Amino acid sequence: MKRIVSGFLIVLIFCLVFAGCETSENASNLPKTASEALDKLFTTIDLMDATVTELQAEMKAGNVTSEQLTQMYIDRIKAYDAKLKLNSIICLNPNALKDAKKLDSERGKGKVRGKLHGIPIVVKANYDVAGMATSAGANVLAGMIAKEDSYAVKKLRDAGAVILAQANMSEFAYSSTSSRSTLGGFVHNAYDTSKTPAGSSGGSAVAVTCSFAAAGIGTDTGGSIRNPSSFANLYGIRPSKGLTSASGILPLATYKDTSGPLARTAEDMAVMLETMAGTDEKDDYTVEADANKLLGDGYTKHLSENALKGMRIGYLKSSLSFAAMKGNEYVYASPNDKIDEMLNRTLANFTKAGAELVDISKYLSDDKIDSISKGISTETFEYDINKYLSKKGESAKYKTLKELMESGRDNTTNMYLNWVASDYDSFADSFKNTKNPYTYKEGSYQRIPAWDRVKDGRAEISKILKAHKIDAVMYLNYFNVAAKEDFTVDSSAYNPAEYDMVFGPKFGLPEISLPMGFSDTDSNYKSEMPLGLSVFSDFGQEKTLMNIAYAYEKQAGEIIRRTPENTPALEDTRLNTFLSCLIDLVYSVDYSKYLNPKPEGKVRIMMSACEKAEKVDLKDPYATYEAAQKLAEAYDRVIEAMTK
Repeated sequence: MKRIVSGFLIVLIFCLVFAGCETSENASNLPKTASEALDKLFTTIDLMDATVTELQAEMKAGNVTSEQLTQMYIDRIKAYDAKLKLNSIICLNPNALKDAKKLDSERGKGKVRGKLHGIPIVVKANYDVAGMATSAGANVLAGMIAKEDSYAVKKLRDAGAVILAQANMSEFAYSSTSSRSTLGGFVHNAYDTSKTPAGSSGGSAVAVTCSFAAAGIGTDTGGSIRNPSSFANLYGIRPSKGLTSASGILPLATYKDTSGPLARTAEDMAVMLETMAGTDEKDDYTVEADANKLLGDGYTKHLSENALKGMRIGYLKSSLSFAAMKGNEYVYASPNDKIDEMLNRTLANFTKAGAELVDISKYLSDDKIDSISKGISTETFEYDINKYLSKKGESAKYKTLKELMESGRDNTTNMYLNWVASDYDSFADSFKNTKNPYTYKEGSYQRIPAWDRVKDGRAEISKILKAHKIDAVMYLNYFNVAAKEDFTVDSSAYNPAEYDMVFGPKFGLPEISLPMGFSDTDSNYKSEMPLGLSVFSDFGQEKTLMNIAYAYEKQAGEIIRRTPENTPALEDTRLNTFLSCLIDLVYSVDYSKYLNPKPEGKVRIMMSACEKAEKVDLKDPYATYEAAQKLAEAYDRVIEAMTK
C-alpha cells in the first residue's frame, strides 16, 4: 500500500508546484489526500472577500505568496474595472509586483513586518505615494509626482502593505453625490452601474467591494468615506480629528480633512486604522490630540462579539423617520419602503446583541445641534492647497489655486474647482500672498476663527452623552439607496438630515458606517442595493466604535455582506491544472491490482465524477472547484478502501 500512497503524493506535489503553489520540505506538511491537496490550493474563489487575517494565514501556510495575491488582484482590475465601466482605478502602481516579491523574500527569511505584511491595498489618488502622481483625479495634476509617501501611506508600507493602485475619486475630493474626475471619469456603483457610488472616496469603495484589493483608504471631509461605504456594502470610518494624519494629502479643508480605511469586515477596518493612526510631527492636529496616546495599544486585541451587551446606543428619531413640514409642524413618516426591512433588521440585531436603544432626540435635538454648530465652517481651500503646492517644488507645474483655475479656462479640466472656489481672478498669485484664514491661536497652533466653539461644541455633546450614559449614537444618513448617477443630483433629495456634515466634520468626532444589508427592488433598480447606518461616539472613542462594528457584524451574520454579482471569481489556471492532474491520476491507477474484491461501488462513483469533471467549463472557477472537490472526495474514498 505504501507504493500507491507514495505515487499519489508525488503526483499531487507535482500538481501543486506546477500550479504555482508553495510546498514545504517538511513531509508532515505535505497533503495526505486529494481533498487536503485541494484545500491547500489558494484559488481565485478564495480571494473573493478574503479578510486580512485569512490572507495572512494562507501566506504563512505557504499556500499563496504576496506576489501571487497582487497579480490576482491586478487580473481582477484588468478584467472588470474598465470593461464594466466601474472606473474605480486611476492607475496601477508599476512597482506593486516588485514590492510584493520583496515582502515574500522578507517572509522567507523570517521577517514579518506586521498584520499587513504582503497585503495589497488601494489608495485614494489624493494621497502622496512616492513615484506616483498625486492627481486628486485632476488632469491638471497628472504630472505632479510625489517624492515621498504621505504619513498614512508610509505607516501602511512600514507594516508590510503593498500599494497596489490609486483609486479614482471626486476631483479635488469635492463632491455632491458623485465620484467623478477628469482623469478617471465617473465611478459607477458596482451593484448597479447606473447608480452613484457617492463621493468622494467612491473609487476606493468600489475597488474594495469588488475585491480588487484587500482593503482601501480614503479621506473624509464631509462624508467622503462614510457615504461611499454606505453605498458599497462596506465598513468605513472617519476617525477623530487628529487620530490620523492628513499630511501628504492634497487638502480640501485641512481643519476637517481626515484619513481612514474602508473594508469588507469590521476586523479589517480595525487592522487598517490601528496601522494608520499615530502622531505625525507634520500634522499638528495629531500632535495636539496626542494621537499615539489616543491609539493606545490598538483595536484588534480588544474586539469582542459580546461588546454590545449592556451598551446604551442613542438614536436621533428624525433620522430614522423622514421629517417633513405640514403646516407649521413636522410630520414623521417612514423612510423609503425599499429600506424598511433592512433598517428594522439592523435595529433588531443591535438589541439581540444586548444593546439598549435610547431615543435621545430631546437631549440632542435639531435645534441644539444647530445652535452649537452654526457658523463654525470657514473657507480654507485656497490657503490649504497653496500651502500644499508650495512644498512640492519642481514636481508641481502649478503653484497656486489661481494657476490651477486659469489652466481650466477652456472648461475641459478641473471640473470641480468652480464648485470649490469662487472667481479665480480674486485669488493670490503665490502662497506668500495668500490670506491666512487660520486666525485663532490654540497654543502654538493656528486654527479657524471658531475653533474655540468647535471644542466647546464637542465638549457639550460629550456632556450630553455622559449624562445619559450613552456609548454611541446612531442615525440613518440616507433615506434611500443610491440614486441614478448624475452630477446634478441634489444630495438633500435622499439625505435630508445631513448629520454626516455635523458631528464628524464640525466637531471632529469619530464616526463609522455599518452595512445594513440590501434593499428590496423596484422597477428603477436592476438589483437589491446596499445601504449603511451611521454611528458616532465621543472624541477618541474609536475602540468603542470598533467593538460596536465587530459585535454587530457577528450578530447580523453573512446576510449583510454580498459581493457584486457582475464581478465573480476569475478563471483559475492553477485550479484547472490541479483538476487535470487529478483526472490523470484517477486514470493512471490499475485498481484491480490492489484489492480483491475491488471496491466497485466506490470506483463507479469516482469514474462518474471523473467523467463529469472532464466536461466542466474550465472558465467557470466555481463549477471547476465543485467538480474537483467531488472527484477528490470520491478518489479519497477509493484509496481509503484499498488501503484498509
